[in-house]
Amino acid sequence: MILFSLLLGTPIAGSILCALFHKRRVLEIITVTSSGLTFLSAFWLAAKVMQETTLHSPQGWWYADGLSAYIIIIVSGSAFVVALYSIGYLRRQIYKRKVDAPKLWLYYLLLNIFLFTMMLVLLSNNLGFLWIGSEATTLATAFLVAFYERESSIEAAWKYVVICSVGITLALFGIILTYFSALHVVPASGNALHWSSLMLVAKELDPAVLKLAFIFILIGFGTKAGLAPMHTWKPDAYGEAPAPISALMAAGLVNVALYSLMRFYILVDKAVGGGFASTLFIIFGLMSMGVAVPFILLQRDFKRLLAYSSVEHVGIIVFALGIGTPLAYFGALLHLLNNAIAKILLFLTAGNVRMAYGSRIMHKVTGAIKVIPASATLLIVGVFAITGWPPFGIFVSEFTIVSAGFTSGNIVPAILFIGFITTIFVGFIYYTSRMVLGEPHRPVKGSDADSASLLLLGLLLGALLMLGVFIPSQLQQCIQNAVNVLKG
Repeated sequence: MILFSLLLGTPIAGSILCALFHKRRVLEIITVTSSGLTFLSAFWLAAKVMQETTLHSPQGWWYADGLSAYIIIIVSGSAFVVALYSIGYLRRQIYKRKVDAPKLWLYYLLLNIFLFTMMLVLLSNNLGFLWIGSEATTLATAFLVAFYERESSIEAAWKYVVICSVGITLALFGIILTYFSALHVVPASGNALHWSSLMLVAKELDPAVLKLAFIFILIGFGTKAGLAPMHTWKPDAYGEAPAPISALMAAGLVNVALYSLMRFYILVDKAVGGGFASTLFIIFGLMSMGVAVPFILLQRDFKRLLAYSSVEHVGIIVFALGIGTPLAYFGALLHLLNNAIAKILLFLTAGNVRMAYGSRIMHKVTGAIKVIPASATLLIVGVFAITGWPPFGIFVSEFTIVSAGFTSGNIVPAILFIGFITTIFVGFIYYTSRMVLGEPHRPVKGSDADSASLLLLGLLLGALLMLGVFIPSQLQQCIQNAVNVLKG
């Protein structure tokens, strides 16, 4: 119970303290401390789960196993990195008079609330709490999307709220249908929404009702994850939000939504069988990858380019889950981590480029290697990493997924998978090389990020490189524990 209290209470305490104090330095210390303690608690949780397999609160409202512990580490780690990077980023924004004291206070307050809402989803045993947490993530981030109060950012925030709220409403229908299916099967009706209770009686649930429920769940939480064709909010929201928030949405919010999908996937696969959920995942996964291709090839805005890359990588993970073999599960979970690290690296680097050039339109950004050499180097190398070029971690996870596709007999889907990622690689390299190389079209007065921020980005790149050549045994065990949960 102490662990649940730490993981949920620390970001709440951070939110309360941020609400009380308004000085910049104090807000920075509170947020870094809050996210850092949450990250450390996540490692403690993972260690406990390795010893005991699952953890329950006394009343059964909170639950953790290998899957939730693994994703909590990724999400809390992403929040900690973003909190650290936000210090230098916002100080530069203050210096350029793009952010004032009230906005700074709002940023740190909402960042702590955002972290709490994600922990609420990842630790909820009750599907109702999981839904409430998912809706709360939308409310917490909507104001951050509209942070700069431009007409375009306010429009993006409204679009994000409307589309995701509709999606979450559909997910609620799926949860209600699941409850209806379990009401006369679970011994205590009060536990009919507890995931742990549902798994014990999965074989007794009505398959027809669960199939319908899963369709609503897939559309609902697929919308939150940005899975095509429910992805239309993502390019606008990622494009308008501050760079650190875009990074945390891509590395945190997406993984929280995918976690919710995985929970229902495990339940439906055990209850229904016959490849129903797997087939839907393969179809939607490939669709998401395919939809991203033309938007990446014909893109003008670099942050929107990264948003469509997120659509692609959500598709990769869902496709891998649909293959349904232990090797594919391992590849999907490893890709969750690799994609989170790469997205944080690239969104934060994109923020440096935008701040230096005053624009995120790619044709206006040329010769970056001469203007901001450190960020430009991180940008081009990061693009090689995100597009699956060896020896980076994403190459390993994508190769694992392709291998699982061929060995499981999904030959045509695996070939389509290779075709999509190859085409996207060409588009990314074409645009990025034009931004980094050559001569600036106009005089640029901007400067690079501070040394501490660049060092943090360098560590992220180093992590991607390490995961491409070596996966620590503790990480392998952590992923394997999550794979065991996915296997049901």
